[in-house]
Amino acid sequence: MANNWNQDIQTFKRGFDGGTRPNRFVVAGEIGGNDRQQVSPLLVKGASIPAQTLGIIQVPFRGRAAKIPGDRAYAEWTFTMIDTNNSGDSDAPQQNWRRLFERWHEGFNKHLENTAEHAGVLDGHDENWYTNWTVTQLDMQGNELSDRAVTLVGCWPTEVGAIDLSYDTADTITEYSVTLAYDYITLSDGSGESSGFST
Repeated sequence: MANNWNQDIQTFKRGFDGGTRPNRFVVAGEIGGNDRQQVSPLLVKGASIPAQTLGIIQVPFRGRAAKIPGDRAYAEWTFTMIDTNNSGDSDAPQQNWRRLFERWHEGFNKHLENTAEHAGVLDGHDENWYTNWTVTQLDMQGNELSDRAVTLVGCWPTEVGAIDLSYDTADTITEYSVTLAYDYITLSDGSGESSGFST
């Protein structure tokens, strides 16, 4: 006998509790370096929950292919920052966040000298240069969803994106992207703790 599916819109709406919203999130992380700096979460205007990818090992067998889980891979993660006016008249502490990202990026390979800040930066012994970043979804009341947080471990910047400038651009503020490489992720389990390796 065929299933008789419910057609009631209210039942449908209750089925996903209103859903989650892509504009309700918070990103927390630090800029690495000799003086680590916590980034203001309100300035991260766009991000993503990173993809989780396993490779596929295909083993041929008599005209078919058996598919076996392969190695895990982590693509780079990109987020978008609002560019602040650090010379403004606000009484709040001002930071040129882009310049801090640029200094962090430069520490791995200096523009002129073509060297790292020091040997410990590249071999991982100086952990100040590798930071953890967490992206968390929020509910409609602004509360963090404890089982919707992902932490990226061992981040460092591969790119500080361009800022496009033009006389033709109006009614917008400047923004730029930052791309981080990382070693692995941990997933929150709903208890406020992360599963997987310790961070």
